[in-house]
Amino acid sequence: MSIPAHQSAASGGPALLTVVETSPPSADRAGRAPTARAAVLSALVPFAVEVQRREHVTTVRPRGELDLTTAETLRGALDAAISESPRAARLVLDLRGLSFMDSTGLHLLVALNKRAQRDGFQLTLIAPAAPTARAIRLSGLDQTLPFAAPVDAVDAGAIRSPLM
Repeated sequence: MSIPAHQSAASGGPALLTVVETSPPSADRAGRAPTARAAVLSALVPFAVEVQRREHVTTVRPRGELDLTTAETLRGALDAAISESPRAARLVLDLRGLSFMDSTGLHLLVALNKRAQRDGFQLTLIAPAAPTARAIRLSGLDQTLPFAAPVDAVDAGAIRSPLM
């Protein structure tokens, strides 16, 4: 579903905002039933993906827990964003809305980076907040993937910055 958003002063044109399907809260990461506190917290933040397009920059913002049960929702949103963007466009994946990311999410980031190199679009990642960023740091992906500070992500010459 695409809806017109506010007029962008920077781009001079309208921005489009797309909200992608949400999924129910995921089960506890160890496969157990969620505790009462975890169930309440995850019920407050169901997984959702927002896609915003402005000229040649598409920003994808997942929110919630990125894991085995929600990765396909994000992958589908990314596939649609890439296919609807003009050639040599920029894709910004803003991970700050994530409250959790497992190895499925890490694998998705690596695959997206390989796809950007293969298909010729510029990928910029904005790191999630701690403690979600810990998995990225521990795996070393903060050194190999194109992370940028949030203010740099919208500039044409995004500068690589370390994770928090």
